[in-house]
Amino acid sequence: MYRVSDWYTSLACFTFPTVFIHLSPEEIETVATGTTNGPDVTRIQERISRALPHIRGSAFIHADVCTPTDSATFKEHKGAIRSGERGWTMLVESDKVKGAFAEGLTERICLHSYRRMEPIREFRAFVRNRKIVAMSQMKLNRHYGRLNGRREEIWTKGQRLIVEIANKLPADDLVIDLYLTSAGDYMIIDMNLWGEPTDPLLLRTWDRDWSEELGLKLIEKPTKLGGEVQVSF
Repeated sequence: MYRVSDWYTSLACFTFPTVFIHLSPEEIETVATGTTNGPDVTRIQERISRALPHIRGSAFIHADVCTPTDSATFKEHKGAIRSGERGWTMLVESDKVKGAFAEGLTERICLHSYRRMEPIREFRAFVRNRKIVAMSQMKLNRHYGRLNGRREEIWTKGQRLIVEIANKLPADDLVIDLYLTSAGDYMIIDMNLWGEPTDPLLLRTWDRDWSEELGLKLIEKPTKLGGEVQVSF
């Protein structure tokens, strides 16, 4: 995943308005070790709390390079916070976040407005040489019948977005996670490295000809078997 700060200033109007909290080396160590109390912890919690009144409703907290989805508190509250204390708990419960700070992958905490995400509206776009070559439904646990009738519309809007932002992207080849809002516009959720370990989802494998435009891939409707079906073992 690219750090949000790597692309935010160029693409802010295409994503959540975001507050960045830059941490000192001592504060980074405090996150990396999962410290739960002390002067550094109190200062960071106060800085998070100071930002919250500038964010509409509940806030969503994450590191610049990853989200604390492996935190028990994050799962319980769906990532929403209203206090610096809860935000801090989510961060230091997360092995992903602690590892990112320990490995020097990030120096920042990020905050933006909390938004309940509908899985049917989440897509992954595959961009090669700054041109979109494929998209995939993000959540692969079910077939969404409503998407089939909008397949061309969803794909066309993805093409238009990438054309508009192509010269602002942080790399020629990358994978962009998108959310299609009820107003019909895409928002950038995050950006990922091309290839492993990024999941190709319904594209199945990275070992393919990416020069061919592949369109939008969706989970197809399950096949129902009719008549008498005999199965032997």
